[in-house]
Amino acid sequence: MSATDTEYAAQPALSDRIAMVRAQLEPIRSRTALLDSYRRESLCRLATTAQASGSAAEVLDLAYALRWLELDAECSVGDPHAQYQDGFVDE
Repeated sequence: MSATDTEYAAQPALSDRIAMVRAQLEPIRSRTALLDSYRRESLCRLATTAQASGSAAEVLDLAYALRWLELDAECSVGDPHAQYQDGFVDE
C-alpha cells in the first residue's frame, strides 16, 4: 500500500474531499512551488485554535502533505535535480 493511499484510513466523504484537492494540486511539479502554494492558501484561512475532523483546514493539510510525498516519490525516480527546479504550472 502506498503512503499516499488514504482511502483505508479516512471516512468516504473526507477521502473524497482530499482527493478533489489533490487533483487540483497535481499540476504542481516541485516542492518549492507546492510550499509557495501552501503559504498562499494558509493566508486565506481563518486562525482557529483546534481543527475539527473533516474541516476544510484538515482536508487542505492532508492533501498538501500527500502531494509532498508524491513529489518525493516522483523526484527519486526521475531527475535527482528536479527538486531544485520550480515546476509550478500556472492555472
